[in-house]
Amino acid sequence: MRFLIIDDDPVERSLTIATLRGKFADADMVEVCSREVFDEKMAETGFDLAITEYTLGWTDGLTLFKAIKSSHACLPVIMLTDSGGEDIAVAAIKSGMADYIVKRNRRRLLDAVESSLLETKKTEFCKNAESKAPRYERRDPFISRFELDLAYSMTISPDGKPILEWSTEQLKKLIGSVRFDGESKQQACDWVLPVHPDDIKIVQDRFEKLLAGCEDISEYRVVINDSDTRYFSDHSLPVRDPIDGGVVQLYGVLHDVTSRRKNEEELYLMQHAIDSCNNGIIITGLADKDFPIIYANEAFLRTTGYSRQDVLGQNCRFLQQSDRDQANVTELREALHSYRDGHAVVRNYRKDGSLFLNEVYISPIRDKQGKITHYVGVQNDVTGRIEMEDLLSKNEARMRSIFNNVFDGIIIINESGIIEKINPSVERLFGYSAEELIGYNINKLMSEPEQGRHDTYLKTYLNGGKAKILGFKREVSGVRKDGSVFSMELKVSDFDVEQRHFFIGTVHDISERKQAEEALRDLSGHLETAREDERTRIAREIHDELGSLLAALKMDLSWLSKQLPAGRSACHEKITVMNRQLDDAIGSVRRIIADLRPSILDHLGLLAAIDWKLDEFRQQTGMQCVLTMPENNIVIDDGTDIAIFRIMQEALTNIALHSRATKVTLDVETAANSLVMKITDNGCGMTEAQMNKPGKYGILGMHERARHCGGEIAIDSKPGKGTTLVLNMRLKSSEGGHD
Repeated sequence: MRFLIIDDDPVERSLTIATLRGKFADADMVEVCSREVFDEKMAETGFDLAITEYTLGWTDGLTLFKAIKSSHACLPVIMLTDSGGEDIAVAAIKSGMADYIVKRNRRRLLDAVESSLLETKKTEFCKNAESKAPRYERRDPFISRFELDLAYSMTISPDGKPILEWSTEQLKKLIGSVRFDGESKQQACDWVLPVHPDDIKIVQDRFEKLLAGCEDISEYRVVINDSDTRYFSDHSLPVRDPIDGGVVQLYGVLHDVTSRRKNEEELYLMQHAIDSCNNGIIITGLADKDFPIIYANEAFLRTTGYSRQDVLGQNCRFLQQSDRDQANVTELREALHSYRDGHAVVRNYRKDGSLFLNEVYISPIRDKQGKITHYVGVQNDVTGRIEMEDLLSKNEARMRSIFNNVFDGIIIINESGIIEKINPSVERLFGYSAEELIGYNINKLMSEPEQGRHDTYLKTYLNGGKAKILGFKREVSGVRKDGSVFSMELKVSDFDVEQRHFFIGTVHDISERKQAEEALRDLSGHLETAREDERTRIAREIHDELGSLLAALKMDLSWLSKQLPAGRSACHEKITVMNRQLDDAIGSVRRIIADLRPSILDHLGLLAAIDWKLDEFRQQTGMQCVLTMPENNIVIDDGTDIAIFRIMQEALTNIALHSRATKVTLDVETAANSLVMKITDNGCGMTEAQMNKPGKYGILGMHERARHCGGEIAIDSKPGKGTTLVLNMRLKSSEGGHD
């Protein structure tokens, strides 16, 4: 005897062979573990029985059974598997398999084999299988049985071409225009019906098998009326010539299997969808069998780490291992026994013992009569989600604590400017309760002109314009419940939540800081005034005391030079040197006096002082200097004129030290009670960081001088593009001439 053992698991093959040896010790056991070996063995003959697994690496047992029957029509086949189910068992028996056995009941295999071999010997058709002559002689009765079906017969011409010689009326109607007189060119084809282009290779291959003398059952698509595609199963029997053994005739029967194929395709799609699903899916039996798992998809196996063999036949409780005393598990049990849907999150354990949180949905499956036949369970590993929810909950509590306890006020408004949420600091700052603010417009907390500005900003932003206030801190005035106005620092940002747009404003009370800054600014102004007064006093004392002394020395040297005899050349030379030294000293004194308090400012006014200083700058640096200013002088109160002069002096000093410029332009313009001074150079420019560099007080000093006198300074500078300083100063005195 010769048995064909088909299983790609070597351990299972060994167990099967060992079982067979118990009764068929002398049988030749031929093992098949791959498609290549199977194809090779199918070309051989002399097999008495085949035993196959359902789940194979390259196909399944039902498909394999069709392949076996196509070349070994009378070979009995037994399916021995643990990966099938009730539906597979029914399909196997219906398709003509000798038996279906579950591997855990392998002890039944010997009886099944013996019974299959005995049944084969009793079959008259198989006893005469090697003799084709009797089949050839019975071809007419064979065809006659299918008069009402799609049956046909074809003869094979000497050149190997099939010629349709007969068909049932049903097939003639289907073929339509095909002629049967033996002379039509349409008869010289490898098939009867117009085959779908993608399936022509199937028909060509089956015809080659038929010409080789092998019975064939193939399925292929046929295009009816150029549009309707239908599936047909074509079962053909070759008839050999009893003399030379060549195939001379073909008998065939066509079955329209379109409905079955569509159902199979739908079933395949559903099966593929289930297998491709990221959620674990299982199907169980009913309570009378302890709800055993009969199906598990790949996601379930991947999540749990178990193989399909590990889980089939098991109750799902094995996933809880020893941790079965869970309230949520009880909920699932009650749902099962009360025949209803159930949902719970339970603690499950993978094959390696690691814990995962499993969200489970169970639902009963009912047949057409409404009877529950199975349960389906859908599981999802929600470990990450639960951990994230816990983390989010903790973070939310932390953020809520920060929101409620932060010192600064936080206000959240919607696109309409309506307050939706505030923190307790806002209640403290403005004196309102949360109930008095939430649902009201933010303008309630603003004074004019801030209310109008806010409405304009919001309208511009919502219309697609640029939000000038977003991301920047600015000083505004707030209004408390009692009507008092206070200074606050406001920073606004925006965010989106669930397709809604919000603005969040952070409010910081800077009333005390503003008061301190004002006091510091007053002190700075007072100190600057005191310094200028001290410089003026020192300049006058130097002028009056040291200037007078140097002038007297100059006169004394002149007198002494006249008293000395002409012959005392050495003395005259010494006097000349002393005169030069006195002149230098007088020049130094004049420069010191000018630096301390330029006298030209007191005698000729601000514009003249500016002209003098710019000319001095030109001589010292060699830069090109351009000055534009009014023809008439201006009269300015003491303190303002020196502040403007000092700002210009500091700007020119910075240009000389840092700018590497070659040209300086200074423009002075006056209007009613105001002066604008613009100083521009073509130097290397500055970055924002350089302008605000810690420890450098030149620019800061200019700003403070301007603020103290009621003015302001704006500086525009970019690296490589020079610097422009603009001073705007309010004047207390009107313009007038100067004598």
